[in-house]
Amino acid sequence: MTRRIITTLAASALAIFSLSAQPARGGGRGFGASGGGNLAYLTGYLSLTEAQVAQAKTIFDAAKTAAQTPAGAISAARESLRTAIKSNATANIDSLSAQIGTAEGQITAINAKAQAQFYALLTAEQKTKYDSRTSGGPRGARAPR
Repeated sequence: MTRRIITTLAASALAIFSLSAQPARGGGRGFGASGGGNLAYLTGYLSLTEAQVAQAKTIFDAAKTAAQTPAGAISAARESLRTAIKSNATANIDSLSAQIGTAEGQITAINAKAQAQFYALLTAEQKTKYDSRTSGGPRGARAPR
């Protein structure tokens, strides 16, 4: 019984630590966000035209904006989850965890759709180069770093 209590306490402490150490996703963490360096990297690496850069910027800015709502939901749910952990509100833990998972799924979809739009605007030669860089093609919601 004592071993079970210690294990539960250790797991709870680890969960609280990991929750506080993780930033909310979205809001610019998607690949190629025009404010980040990925678009600049892709521009040079793939020799993007000015028109492609403009289209990519529009795509990534829209994705960044769209991800803000679920990212905010993740932040709020994580804060509530910390409270639920501390008060042993197990029913709330399940519900809040599901909310976080749903919001993270929304961000994944937003980023994957942006990547698909970006990939569609590439020439055949650029796609070949991009595919070789990402080891076999687009990687879901993540792009080359």
